[in-house]
Amino acid sequence: MNIRKDEAIQKEIRRRAFQRYDCIQKQKRQLQSTRLTLDALHEVTGLSRPELQAIADKAGYSCTPCEEGFFSIRNQFGMVFGALGMLGLLVWMLVLWWV
Repeated sequence: MNIRKDEAIQKEIRRRAFQRYDCIQKQKRQLQSTRLTLDALHEVTGLSRPELQAIADKAGYSCTPCEEGFFSIRNQFGMVFGALGMLGLLVWMLVLWWV
């Protein structure tokens, strides 16, 4: 039994390590893509790098990344129960309006 637990722990360590590695690689690709975009915009528009970086920072703040993704169970439950709540509120308001 202890051997199975140790194997499960090792498997979980490997899974988390690869997950972290993938996350770091994704961040590196995003930074490189942003740098290339800013370089291209600098060439096309003639705006200074600090000005373009400020625009990129503002755009980054306005767009919130979704770490867990659309298909996570937690997000799906949130969407379903949110929609059901809105539907229930709508029905309740219609009932009150008709009475």
